[in-house]
Amino acid sequence: MSFVNIGLAARISALQAAHYGFPRAERLRKAMSWVLTDYYSKMSLQKPFEARGLLVTGPSRIGKSTEIRKLLSDVNDGTTLMPDGRPAKFVSVILNGSLTWKDLGMHTLNRGLSYPATGRMTQRQVWDRVIHQAKLQGIVGIHYDECQHIFSKNAEARANILDSFKSLLKQSEWPLILILSGVDSLAHHIVSEEQLAFLMKRVTFCEISISNTDDLRELHALCHAYAAKAGIEFGALASRDFYERLATACAFRWGLVVELLIEALVLEDKENSGQVTLAHFCRAFTSRLELRAGYSPFSIDDYDVLFQPQKVFEIWEGKSAY
Repeated sequence: MSFVNIGLAARISALQAAHYGFPRAERLRKAMSWVLTDYYSKMSLQKPFEARGLLVTGPSRIGKSTEIRKLLSDVNDGTTLMPDGRPAKFVSVILNGSLTWKDLGMHTLNRGLSYPATGRMTQRQVWDRVIHQAKLQGIVGIHYDECQHIFSKNAEARANILDSFKSLLKQSEWPLILILSGVDSLAHHIVSEEQLAFLMKRVTFCEISISNTDDLRELHALCHAYAAKAGIEFGALASRDFYERLATACAFRWGLVVELLIEALVLEDKENSGQVTLAHFCRAFTSRLELRAGYSPFSIDDYDVLFQPQKVFEIWEGKSAY
Protein backbone atom coordinates (compact mmCIF):
# COMPACT_ATOMS: atom_id res chain seq x y z
CA MET A 1 0.00 0.00 0.00
CA SER A 2 1.38 3.40 -0.97
CA PHE A 3 1.53 6.05 1.73
CA VAL A 4 1.55 8.82 -0.88
CA ASN A 5 -1.72 10.50 -1.83
CA ILE A 6 -0.77 11.45 -5.38
CA GLY A 7 -3.65 13.88 -5.90
CA LEU A 8 -3.02 15.68 -2.62
CA ALA A 9 0.73 15.75 -3.24
CA ALA A 10 0.12 17.44 -6.60
CA ARG A 11 -2.03 20.13 -4.98
CA ILE A 12 0.55 20.75 -2.25
CA SER A 13 3.34 20.95 -4.83
CA ALA A 14 1.40 23.46 -6.90
CA LEU A 15 1.05 25.78 -3.91
CA GLN A 16 4.63 25.33 -2.71
CA ALA A 17 5.96 26.02 -6.19
CA ALA A 18 4.08 29.31 -6.41
CA HIS A 19 6.16 32.43 -5.84
CA TYR A 20 4.43 35.53 -4.55
CA GLY A 21 6.00 38.80 -5.68
CA PHE A 22 6.66 40.74 -2.49
CA PRO A 23 7.86 44.37 -2.86
CA ARG A 24 11.09 43.31 -1.14
CA ALA A 25 11.83 41.09 -4.15
CA GLU A 26 12.00 44.15 -6.36
CA ARG A 27 14.34 45.89 -3.90
CA LEU A 28 16.58 42.82 -3.94
CA ARG A 29 16.48 42.65 -7.73
CA LYS A 30 17.45 46.31 -8.07
CA ALA A 31 20.34 45.80 -5.66
CA MET A 32 21.56 42.80 -7.65
CA SER A 33 21.29 44.77 -10.89
CA TRP A 34 23.39 47.52 -9.35
CA VAL A 35 26.06 45.03 -8.20
CA LEU A 36 26.23 43.16 -11.52
CA THR A 37 26.25 46.36 -13.58
CA ASP A 38 29.15 47.61 -11.48
CA TYR A 39 30.97 44.29 -11.96
CA TYR A 40 30.38 44.28 -15.74
CA SER A 41 31.58 47.85 -16.23
CA LYS A 42 34.79 47.26 -14.28
CA MET A 43 35.47 43.86 -15.86
CA SER A 44 35.13 45.35 -19.35
CA LEU A 45 38.11 47.65 -18.64
CA GLN A 46 40.35 44.57 -18.25
CA LYS A 47 42.08 46.04 -15.22
CA PRO A 48 42.18 44.88 -11.58
CA PHE A 49 39.02 45.96 -9.76
CA GLU A 50 36.96 45.58 -6.61
CA ALA A 51 33.63 43.75 -6.76
CA ARG A 52 30.63 44.89 -4.74
CA GLY A 53 28.37 42.66 -2.68
CA LEU A 54 24.98 42.38 -1.01
CA LEU A 55 24.26 42.12 2.70
CA VAL A 56 20.77 40.68 3.18
CA THR A 57 19.54 40.60 6.77
CA GLY A 58 16.34 40.01 8.70
CA PRO A 59 14.80 37.72 11.32
CA SER A 60 14.67 33.96 10.76
CA ARG A 61 11.76 32.58 8.68
CA ILE A 62 11.14 35.96 7.11
CA GLY A 63 11.77 34.69 3.57
CA LYS A 64 15.35 35.79 2.85
CA SER A 65 16.58 32.46 1.50
CA THR A 66 13.51 31.97 -0.69
CA GLU A 67 13.87 35.39 -2.30
CA ILE A 68 17.60 34.96 -2.84
CA ARG A 69 17.15 31.50 -4.38
CA LYS A 70 14.57 32.91 -6.81
CA LEU A 71 16.85 35.83 -7.65
CA LEU A 72 19.87 33.62 -8.30
CA SER A 73 17.77 31.26 -10.39
CA ASP A 74 16.87 34.23 -12.60
CA VAL A 75 20.50 35.40 -12.76
CA ASN A 76 21.66 31.89 -13.66
CA ASP A 77 19.21 31.51 -16.55
CA GLY A 78 21.97 32.34 -19.04
CA THR A 79 20.71 35.72 -20.22
CA THR A 80 23.09 37.89 -18.17
CA LEU A 81 26.30 37.89 -20.18
CA MET A 82 29.64 39.16 -18.93
CA PRO A 83 32.28 40.97 -21.06
CA ASP A 84 34.12 37.65 -21.64
CA GLY A 85 31.01 36.34 -23.41
CA ARG A 86 30.07 33.84 -20.71
CA PRO A 87 26.81 34.02 -18.76
CA ALA A 88 27.07 35.22 -15.15
CA LYS A 89 26.68 32.43 -12.63
CA PHE A 90 26.27 32.35 -8.85
CA VAL A 91 26.51 29.46 -6.41
CA SER A 92 25.14 29.13 -2.88
CA VAL A 93 26.65 27.65 0.25
CA ILE A 94 24.68 27.22 3.49
CA LEU A 95 26.68 27.63 6.69
CA ASN A 96 25.73 25.20 9.46
CA GLY A 97 27.35 25.92 12.78
CA SER A 98 30.72 27.42 13.52
CA LEU A 99 33.32 27.14 10.75
CA THR A 100 36.95 28.13 10.30
CA TRP A 101 37.99 30.05 7.20
CA LYS A 102 39.50 26.85 5.80
CA ASP A 103 36.25 24.96 6.52
CA LEU A 104 34.33 27.61 4.59
CA GLY A 105 36.69 27.23 1.65
CA MET A 106 36.24 23.45 1.73
CA HIS A 107 32.45 23.82 1.77
CA THR A 108 32.67 26.31 -1.09
CA LEU A 109 34.70 23.89 -3.20
CA ASN A 110 32.72 20.76 -2.39
CA ARG A 111 29.17 22.09 -2.23
CA GLY A 112 29.26 25.26 -4.31
CA LEU A 113 31.80 24.52 -7.02
CA SER A 114 31.41 20.71 -7.12
CA TYR A 115 35.16 20.28 -6.80
CA PRO A 116 36.52 17.57 -4.48
CA ALA A 117 38.62 19.09 -1.72
CA THR A 118 40.50 17.18 0.95
CA GLY A 119 41.61 18.10 4.44
CA ARG A 120 45.23 17.65 3.41
CA MET A 121 45.10 20.95 1.51
CA THR A 122 46.30 24.04 3.34
CA GLN A 123 44.01 27.03 3.85
CA ARG A 124 45.92 28.96 1.17
CA GLN A 125 45.61 26.06 -1.29
CA VAL A 126 41.89 25.73 -0.61
CA TRP A 127 41.11 29.36 -1.36
CA ASP A 128 43.47 29.51 -4.35
CA ARG A 129 41.50 26.58 -5.74
CA VAL A 130 38.21 28.39 -5.03
CA ILE A 131 39.34 31.37 -7.11
CA HIS A 132 40.71 29.16 -9.89
CA GLN A 133 37.56 27.05 -10.14
CA ALA A 134 35.27 30.08 -10.00
CA LYS A 135 37.17 31.69 -12.88
CA LEU A 136 37.21 28.43 -14.84
CA GLN A 137 33.46 27.91 -14.39
CA GLY A 138 32.50 31.55 -15.03
CA ILE A 139 31.15 31.97 -11.50
CA VAL A 140 31.13 35.65 -10.61
CA GLY A 141 29.52 35.43 -7.19
CA ILE A 142 28.94 33.28 -4.12
CA HIS A 143 25.97 33.41 -1.76
CA TYR A 144 26.73 32.45 1.84
CA ASP A 145 23.48 31.78 3.68
CA GLU A 146 23.15 31.80 7.48
CA CYS A 147 26.45 33.66 7.41
CA GLN A 148 26.23 34.77 11.05
CA HIS A 149 27.47 31.31 12.10
CA ILE A 150 31.00 31.96 10.91
CA PHE A 151 31.35 34.86 13.35
CA SER A 152 30.73 32.84 16.52
CA LYS A 153 34.41 33.10 17.45
CA ASN A 154 36.76 35.39 19.34
CA ALA A 155 37.43 38.96 18.23
CA GLU A 156 40.70 38.13 16.48
CA ALA A 157 39.14 35.30 14.46
CA ARG A 158 36.19 37.49 13.48
CA ALA A 159 38.52 40.25 12.31
CA ASN A 160 40.45 37.77 10.17
CA ILE A 161 37.25 36.47 8.57
CA LEU A 162 36.04 39.99 7.79
CA ASP A 163 39.39 40.77 6.19
CA SER A 164 39.19 37.54 4.18
CA PHE A 165 35.71 38.39 2.84
CA LYS A 166 37.08 41.78 1.82
CA SER A 167 39.96 40.05 0.03
CA LEU A 168 37.54 37.98 -2.05
CA LEU A 169 35.87 41.15 -3.28
CA LYS A 170 39.26 42.65 -4.10
CA GLN A 171 40.89 39.47 -5.48
CA SER A 172 43.19 40.50 -8.35
CA GLU A 173 42.84 37.34 -10.47
CA TRP A 174 39.06 36.93 -10.24
CA PRO A 175 37.06 39.23 -7.89
CA LEU A 176 33.95 37.59 -6.50
CA ILE A 177 30.61 39.23 -5.76
CA LEU A 178 29.51 38.16 -2.28
CA ILE A 179 25.95 37.83 -1.07
CA LEU A 180 26.03 37.44 2.70
CA SER A 181 22.65 36.67 4.25
CA GLY A 182 21.61 35.99 7.81
CA VAL A 183 19.89 37.33 10.90
CA ASP A 184 20.23 40.96 11.97
CA SER A 185 23.33 40.28 14.10
CA LEU A 186 25.27 39.62 10.89
CA ALA A 187 25.07 43.32 10.00
CA HIS A 188 26.82 44.27 13.26
CA HIS A 189 29.84 42.19 12.26
CA ILE A 190 30.00 43.49 8.68
CA VAL A 191 29.74 47.18 9.59
CA SER A 192 32.59 46.77 12.07
CA GLU A 193 34.96 46.48 9.08
CA GLU A 194 34.65 49.86 7.37
CA GLN A 195 36.12 48.91 4.00
CA LEU A 196 34.02 45.75 3.73
CA ALA A 197 30.86 47.60 4.75
CA PHE A 198 31.54 50.21 2.04
CA LEU A 199 31.60 47.48 -0.62
CA MET A 200 28.33 45.86 0.53
CA LYS A 201 24.87 47.12 -0.39
CA ARG A 202 22.42 46.30 2.37
CA VAL A 203 18.90 44.94 1.85
CA THR A 204 16.80 44.50 4.99
CA PHE A 205 13.79 42.17 5.34
CA CYS A 206 11.37 43.22 8.08
CA GLU A 207 8.77 41.45 10.19
CA ILE A 208 5.06 42.05 9.63
CA SER A 209 3.78 45.18 11.35
CA ILE A 210 0.04 45.06 11.89
CA SER A 211 0.02 48.82 12.43
CA ASN A 212 1.43 49.28 8.94
CA THR A 213 -1.30 49.68 6.33
CA ASP A 214 1.01 48.46 3.57
CA ASP A 215 1.68 45.22 5.45
CA LEU A 216 -2.04 44.61 5.95
CA ARG A 217 -2.61 45.17 2.24
CA GLU A 218 0.22 42.74 1.51
CA LEU A 219 -1.33 40.09 3.75
CA HIS A 220 -4.64 40.61 1.96
CA ALA A 221 -3.04 40.23 -1.47
CA LEU A 222 -0.95 37.25 -0.37
CA CYS A 223 -3.91 35.30 1.02
CA HIS A 224 -6.06 35.98 -2.03
CA ALA A 225 -3.24 35.03 -4.41
CA TYR A 226 -2.68 31.62 -2.80
CA ALA A 227 -6.41 30.95 -2.43
CA ALA A 228 -6.91 31.75 -6.11
CA LYS A 229 -4.06 29.39 -6.99
CA ALA A 230 -5.84 26.65 -5.03
CA GLY A 231 -9.22 27.54 -6.55
CA ILE A 232 -10.67 28.28 -3.11
CA GLU A 233 -12.87 31.20 -2.01
CA PHE A 234 -11.22 33.42 0.58
CA GLY A 235 -13.48 36.48 0.75
CA ALA A 236 -15.26 35.57 4.00
CA LEU A 237 -11.99 35.88 5.95
CA ALA A 238 -10.82 39.15 4.42
CA SER A 239 -10.77 41.40 7.48
CA ARG A 240 -8.25 43.25 9.61
CA ASP A 241 -9.12 41.00 12.56
CA PHE A 242 -8.20 37.86 10.60
CA TYR A 243 -4.94 39.29 9.28
CA GLU A 244 -3.90 40.32 12.78
CA ARG A 245 -4.65 36.80 14.04
CA LEU A 246 -2.74 35.28 11.13
CA ALA A 247 0.30 37.50 11.77
CA THR A 248 0.26 36.58 15.47
CA ALA A 249 -0.03 32.86 14.70
CA CYS A 250 3.06 33.15 12.50
CA ALA A 251 5.14 35.25 14.92
CA PHE A 252 4.97 38.12 12.41
CA ARG A 253 7.23 36.23 9.95
CA TRP A 254 6.25 36.34 6.27
CA GLY A 255 7.74 32.92 5.57
CA LEU A 256 5.64 31.28 8.28
CA VAL A 257 2.51 33.00 6.96
CA VAL A 258 3.05 31.33 3.59
CA GLU A 259 3.57 27.94 5.26
CA LEU A 260 0.43 28.17 7.41
CA LEU A 261 -1.63 29.55 4.53
CA ILE A 262 -0.71 26.57 2.35
CA GLU A 263 -1.53 24.09 5.11
CA ALA A 264 -4.93 25.68 5.76
CA LEU A 265 -5.78 25.69 2.05
CA VAL A 266 -4.75 22.04 1.75
CA LEU A 267 -7.05 21.15 4.65
CA GLU A 268 -9.94 22.87 2.90
CA ASP A 269 -9.07 21.21 -0.38
CA LYS A 270 -9.39 17.81 1.29
CA GLU A 271 -12.90 18.72 2.46
CA ASN A 272 -13.79 20.19 -0.93
CA SER A 273 -16.19 22.80 0.48
CA GLY A 274 -14.80 25.53 -1.78
CA GLN A 275 -14.26 28.06 1.03
CA VAL A 276 -11.52 28.33 3.65
CA THR A 277 -12.59 29.22 7.20
CA LEU A 278 -11.11 30.11 10.58
CA ALA A 279 -11.53 26.46 11.55
CA HIS A 280 -9.12 25.41 8.78
CA PHE A 281 -6.49 27.85 10.01
CA CYS A 282 -7.04 26.79 13.61
CA ARG A 283 -6.58 23.11 12.74
CA ALA A 284 -3.53 23.83 10.58
CA PHE A 285 -1.94 25.84 13.41
CA THR A 286 -2.61 23.35 16.24
CA SER A 287 -1.58 20.39 14.11
CA ARG A 288 1.67 22.00 12.97
CA LEU A 289 2.64 23.24 16.46
CA GLU A 290 1.27 20.15 18.24
CA LEU A 291 -1.10 22.13 20.46
CA ARG A 292 -4.42 20.93 21.80
CA ALA A 293 -7.36 21.18 19.42
CA GLY A 294 -8.97 24.60 19.37
CA TYR A 295 -6.11 26.40 21.10
CA SER A 296 -4.96 28.99 18.58
CA PRO A 297 -5.04 32.74 17.81
CA PHE A 298 -7.90 31.96 15.42
CA SER A 299 -10.22 30.74 18.19
CA ILE A 300 -9.33 32.73 21.33
CA ASP A 301 -10.43 36.30 22.12
CA ASP A 302 -7.34 37.40 24.07
CA TYR A 303 -4.94 35.70 21.64
CA ASP A 304 -2.53 38.66 21.59
CA VAL A 305 -1.86 38.15 25.32
CA LEU A 306 -1.61 34.36 25.25
CA PHE A 307 0.46 34.05 22.07
CA GLN A 308 3.58 36.17 22.45
CA PRO A 309 5.67 36.41 19.22
CA GLN A 310 8.96 35.00 20.56
CA LYS A 311 7.22 32.10 22.30
CA VAL A 312 5.21 31.27 19.18
CA PHE A 313 8.33 31.43 17.03
CA GLU A 314 10.18 29.06 19.37
CA ILE A 315 7.33 26.56 19.06
CA TRP A 316 7.42 26.83 15.26
CA GLU A 317 11.14 26.07 15.45
CA GLY A 318 10.59 23.19 17.87
CA LYS A 319 12.58 24.88 20.62
CA SER A 320 9.79 25.29 23.13
CA ALA A 321 6.25 24.21 24.04
CA TYR A 322 3.20 25.65 25.72
